[in-house]
Amino acid sequence: MPNNSMEKIEVRGLRVTVGGKEVLDGIDLSITTGEVHALMGPNGSGKSTLAHLLMGDPTYKVIEGSVDLIKNNNRSDILSLSPDERASLGIFLSFQNPVAIPGVSVFNLLRMGALKNKNNSKTKKDNGHAPVSVLAFYNQLKKTATSLGIDEEFLKRSINDGFSGGERKKMEVLQMLVLQPKFALLDELDTGLDVDALKIIAKGIRQIAKSGSGVMLITHYTRILEYVKPDVVHIIKQGKLIKSGSYSVAKEIEKHGYDPLTTVS
Repeated sequence: MPNNSMEKIEVRGLRVTVGGKEVLDGIDLSITTGEVHALMGPNGSGKSTLAHLLMGDPTYKVIEGSVDLIKNNNRSDILSLSPDERASLGIFLSFQNPVAIPGVSVFNLLRMGALKNKNNSKTKKDNGHAPVSVLAFYNQLKKTATSLGIDEEFLKRSINDGFSGGERKKMEVLQMLVLQPKFALLDELDTGLDVDALKIIAKGIRQIAKSGSGVMLITHYTRILEYVKPDVVHIIKQGKLIKSGSYSVAKEIEKHGYDPLTTVS
């Protein structure tokens, strides 16, 4: 079901260090539910840093600025929250290199997270709906997996254990579609994918955006943006946000590269 409650993540004046080195310098941007934002830039520019910082990675230290979650004109600071607390607010992060978790099946991982959350929110006491059954959840999971070209057998296997790079990326999208976050931070999901896998990943991103989630899609290349047309494109270079605009910004990068763009002094 679409998420009709509009929310926003607002980043203002964000300066971040790691190991004493400044990696983000004065970032200002906001993402509203239902929007797709592409975050582009050269290697080492700070794109992944921003995503991991928003998710609460303790590796990064905020020395200035704010990150707020805004809902119904109420503003909540999320920088003091742990990663699991941010996840409970509906923030999801996919990884460039998802790790294997031997002994934990795809089905059980998602059942423990998504099914628990759904049953907590959909009770007879709350809104007249019975809790979601395990069988109903499995059938929906299988349907979603099939739409991503994931064989049912993968749902029984340990998550990412022995999976190819493309299969791991599809698993990240499967988790996103099942969990239905309010904000999806997607860190280079397109890296290393062939064109068929890329189209499947893009389909999942379009689907989560259509459901009402806000998406921050981190990428080096414009290739995936041909299948997922972003509402806004941001360019980060040397830790600074140097340009934001429409999809035409991505086409400019495709034509001229990042070199002509200079950082803000």
